[in-house]
This record gives sequence, C-alpha cells and structure tokens, in this order.
Amino acid sequence: MSTHNRIKKKKLKPSLEIGRRFKDFEKRMALKTLEQYSAEIDFVLAPYSRKSAEETMMVKGLRKSNQETTTRKTHSENLALIARLIAEGINKKNGSLIFNYGILNIMAKYHDIGHTFYGHSGEWWLSDIKEDYGIGYYVHNALGPRELIYTDEIYDKIIETIQQRHPEISTKTLNKIRKHLWIIMEGINSHNGERSEREYKPDLNKTEKDFQRENLFCHTKKGFDRTIIPGTPEAALMRICDKISYIPYDMVDGIREGFIPCLNEEYRVVLRQLGITDEEIDNCAINNNYDELAKKLQMILINDVIANSDGSTIRMSKKISELLNELRNINNRQIVNFAVLKEDNEIYPKALKTLMNEFKDIILDEHILESLEAGEIPVERKKEILTKYKDSPYISGIKYILNTNQKDFKYTKQIVKGATIQSIWDEQKIARDYVSGEKPLKECYKLSNNDFKNKSQRIDYYIRYYRRMAQDSNIDLEHYSRENKLNDLYTVFDNINNPTKSSPLYYKMPERIALEIGAKYLSTLNDIEFMDLLRASGLVNDEQYQSLTRKYRNIKLPSEFQVQRNWEEITQDQAQAQAQAEKL
Repeated sequence: MSTHNRIKKKKLKPSLEIGRRFKDFEKRMALKTLEQYSAEIDFVLAPYSRKSAEETMMVKGLRKSNQETTTRKTHSENLALIARLIAEGINKKNGSLIFNYGILNIMAKYHDIGHTFYGHSGEWWLSDIKEDYGIGYYVHNALGPRELIYTDEIYDKIIETIQQRHPEISTKTLNKIRKHLWIIMEGINSHNGERSEREYKPDLNKTEKDFQRENLFCHTKKGFDRTIIPGTPEAALMRICDKISYIPYDMVDGIREGFIPCLNEEYRVVLRQLGITDEEIDNCAINNNYDELAKKLQMILINDVIANSDGSTIRMSKKISELLNELRNINNRQIVNFAVLKEDNEIYPKALKTLMNEFKDIILDEHILESLEAGEIPVERKKEILTKYKDSPYISGIKYILNTNQKDFKYTKQIVKGATIQSIWDEQKIARDYVSGEKPLKECYKLSNNDFKNKSQRIDYYIRYYRRMAQDSNIDLEHYSRENKLNDLYTVFDNINNPTKSSPLYYKMPERIALEIGAKYLSTLNDIEFMDLLRASGLVNDEQYQSLTRKYRNIKLPSEFQVQRNWEEITQDQAQAQAQAEKL
C-alpha cells in the first residue's frame, strides 16, 4: 500500500466514526419521538392481539387441562413486566435513560402477534408445505410485522389516532412519527430468541431498508430469522427477556399439564445452582403452586442481567446464561418434545395442504388475481363471490382474501418471487453437491416427517440433469461458474413465470401466489378457529376431534408423542451456539 493510500485511509476513519455516532444519535432521537406517542400506538395495536388470549405457549390449546397454563397473552404481559424491571435497573445503574419504557412495553406486548395456531407447530407445518412447493417459509416473528404493515396498514391507523387525540400536532411532526414507526416493527421482527446468546448489542445503524430486507428474507431464506441482530436497545432487551419469561413457565406448564409429575433431580441440579433450594421446590409441590418458583427464578435472572449489562450491551453472566440454557434443554427433553403427538403430525399437515389448495382453486376460479393485478377488487364483484360461497366452510377465508389491498398483494408477489428463486438455487445446489461427490445426499437434504414429495422430485430431476451434464459434456461441477449456476436458475424460473411455457415440476406463478395467499390466511387463525375450520370442511370428523382434543393428562405420552423435525434442528443449533459461546 502506498503512503498516499495509507494517509487517505486514516483520514476516512474519523468521518466513518462520526457517521456512525450520528446514526446512533438519530436512532435515539427517533425513539424519543415515538415514546411521546406510545399510548396511542399501544391503543391502535391492542385489537390485533386478539389471538393471544386463546393461544397457548408450549402446549396445544385444545389439549390443555389447566386454566392457569400460560397463554400468549399472559406470556407477553409477563415479558413486558420483566423488560420494565430490567430497563429500570439498567437506567438507574447508568444514571441515564437508555431504554424508552413505552416503546419497550409495546414491543414486549405485541412481539408474538404473528404466532399461528398451535404455537410453533402451526408455523412449522405451514413452512413444511410451503418449502415442498418452493414458496418459502413462515416464522412468527416476521408474520406479525407483515400482517400489521401490509394487510392492516397499521401506520395509517396510528397516524390517524395520533391526529385525532392531538389535533394541534403539525404535519411535519406526523410525518416524522410515520417515518420512524418501522423501528417498533423491527423490534417484533428481530425478537426470535431460540438461540443460546448470552449478550446482545443492538445495531443502531440499522435502517428501514435493512428491516424490510430482513422481513423479506425471513419469508424466503430458511433459518434467516435466527441471524437477525436487533436494531435498538429496547429490541435487544426484549429478546433476552423472552427467554427469561418462557423458559421457567415451560417448566411450570409441564407440571401443570402432567408431562412430568414433579421436578426431578435433573431439574434440581440446575435450580440449586441458580439459587433455588430443595425446600422451596418441595414446598411448591406440597402447595401445588409453582408460580412462586417461576417468579423467584425470573428475579434471579433479572438481577443477573442488570448486574452484567451496561449502556451499550445487554448480557447475562456466563454461568447464569449456561444454566438457563441447560434448563431450556431439560424442558425440551422432558416436556416440549412431547407436546406434538403422532396423530397431530398425521392429520394436521395433510389438512393444511388440502386447505391451501382449496383456497388456491377458489382464487383462480374466481379470477381474483386478475382483479388484484388491475387494482382493488370491485365491490360488486366481492358481493357476487360472497353470495356464491355464503354456505361454504371457507367463507371466512374468502372474506379475508377479498379484502387484500394493493400493498399486501404487491408484497406477497415479492415474497413468492424471491422464495421461488431461492428454492431453485438451493435445490440445484443440493443436486450439484451430490453429483460432484462433495456431500452425500443425506447431508445435502433432510426429509421432514411429512416427506417433501414435490421437492424430492425436483431434486431427483436436477441430479439426473447434472449427472448427464457431467458425463456427456465432461463438465467439472466442483468448479461450475456462477454464471452457469445463474443461467440454470433463470432457465427454470422463466418457465415458471411464463404462462406459455411448460414447467411440470413446479406450479406456475399464479398458482404459487394463490397458495401463498391461502397459507397467509391460515396463519392468522387461532387454535379454536383452526379446529372449527377443519370440522366445518370435513377434514376432521367427530371421532378424530375427540382424539385431537384429549387432554395431555389423559394421554400416555411416551407411546404417542412424535418429536417434530424442527425441534431437532433448533436443539442442534442451540448446542452449536452454546459451544461457540463457551469458547469466547
């Protein structure tokens, strides 16, 4: 490097640092602006959390037997309380306002707003089907912001409410508030706390475009949600508080619902090290009240975060973090893994696939996509369709679909296009890796419990294609150029996207968009609504309903449970992340 270049590089460093600090300052000022109107934002969001009181956490709602078993609503309220206590402790410790309480409260209360029916299971079943069709994935943290921003157009409603409550407010201030509302949605989008991190340092340089890209990638790239870094101190704190909230209550719910009879020695070893005595555990068992145990455990964790955090980083001590992660691992082994039964995996995925295709057919038969391409669906056309299907079990879904706005439709198309391209790229890579001998097929591609038949057929096709290419043209796939890879990808994508070309391995683009619209509707249902739809559509008969609603306490779990593939993957990811953290 020349002397001139070295001098030039040194001159750039201060300007970059100044730019970073300015972005930090700008983000903090934006949060303060939003904080002033947090009551109005909370008021507008409240109706959209209607599902949370009906949805349970780890257990399936229709199988729970105890009224005190944690719901999404009680979990979110508990999380908001934990976050407030830690925020107050850190603010007091640092002598400055690091956290805005109103914004933190909103992020905490509505962080799980995107959860589907049956907790994680619903989103995983839908994701399995979507992956089989090559149209992406669902994760609850991204579904919430997507629904609020694009379907419900929540920014408009928030601004209208602020204007009504503050008629003196200037247009300039309203525009400033609207410009910053994405920060709250980013907090929801980045909250996924399934990994084993013990500290969080927010990315204060994150922009709205970064958030939009992350939300899109959550729908198109598998596992992307677990790579997101929160963009504010509030979002980072809320993420670590999520674990503090749900892990102790998964343990308590396991006892309430009969997954485990009591806290055995494996639990006690960890709880002792966390500061819980055997006497306290025994007293909870005698009084049949484990709430106090969960609350004490949470206070131990809260105090640890306050003691170990500073103005820039939120963290737990290494020891406490490892113990909390081990408690989560025990929960997974003894409780969470048993929440899904064989009959659940046999009935629900097939039913979901049928429902997605039923809605796809209705959308295509009624030319709804053409109407949306042309603009809003005419009111008279909506009335005709609703009259035609008024006695159909799918009427609620049809109403939802007919209310699709242009912003929602445009984003749905963007997701499907991105997911389709990503799917082709991933599947062609699997085939190339296998044919070139780089990896055995079982390492390249893992079948789910439900068997990805469509995806398997596509990968088999690509394997034959690349095998012929390697043999007949003597092409070295290990050094296959990026240009060739992209040509292969877009040859397939153009066939999918062009209505005049055939594509036997893939649904055409209109069908893919229609499937996604149907899946999105299904993701908005709570446990009761979903079961009502299954019964009304004949996908679950009376005998199956009686079995699917048996209480956990009445089931011999060891003989009937079936671990979901996703839990196995998450457990592996957690173990790897924990091993990496222990090296630091």
